[in-house]
Amino acid sequence: MQEKNLSPEEIAGQELLDKTIAAHGGLDTWNSFEGLSYNLANAGKNLYQITQLQDRRTYTKSDDFEIGFDGKVAWSLPNAEKVPGKSAAFYYNLDFYFAAIPFVLKDNGVNVFYDGETTINEKAYETLKVTFGSEIGLTPEDVYYLYIDPSTSLLEILTYSVSFFDKENAGINSAKVYSDWQEVDGIKMPGSMRNFAWKDGVMGEENVNYQRVFSDYKFLKSIPDNSIFEVPEGGLTENI
Repeated sequence: MQEKNLSPEEIAGQELLDKTIAAHGGLDTWNSFEGLSYNLANAGKNLYQITQLQDRRTYTKSDDFEIGFDGKVAWSLPNAEKVPGKSAAFYYNLDFYFAAIPFVLKDNGVNVFYDGETTINEKAYETLKVTFGSEIGLTPEDVYYLYIDPSTSLLEILTYSVSFFDKENAGINSAKVYSDWQEVDGIKMPGSMRNFAWKDGVMGEENVNYQRVFSDYKFLKSIPDNSIFEVPEGGLTENI
């Protein structure tokens, strides 16, 4: 199979992504683990999540619901009414994916472009634009922009579109600010992700209802019990 000819923007994008991943701990270190678990607090709610890093099966438990992905379908118990977005398919890997950037941007079907230097709140950043192949996931129309601190090569701001619910009007109107980095088994993971309004390149007011606080990160050499990902009796399924 003939390899795709990369544009100069793609070549520079991959170089910057590789530099960023190295600053976050390195892809070899990330790939040496089978699983990742953590606790997450958001808007007064607490949950536990564990993800199989190679095939992305997940299990999440909160006081109000359980959701998971068994490799084929997303599921919820007792139902998805109290799940963010009221959809297990939408939410099952949402927090994991944002926390696991930049590493997950090495997945097949992810396109990365260097988008120049950007100034936000009087600070200069190196910028990556991320798009997805048409066969990737439920929302290949999503677009991300990563704003990387040039002095540390760490991800600091991420802006993104959400096309899951409305593909025709999925503009970029949110920004996540990463902070409180924690080094866990050689990998830098965010302790906090705060959401801000975003419009025309300007960051607005913070939406405190969407602040994520992570704790108790654990990288796992093996998953203790893989049955945790399977659809439980009574679980409601959604196709992926």
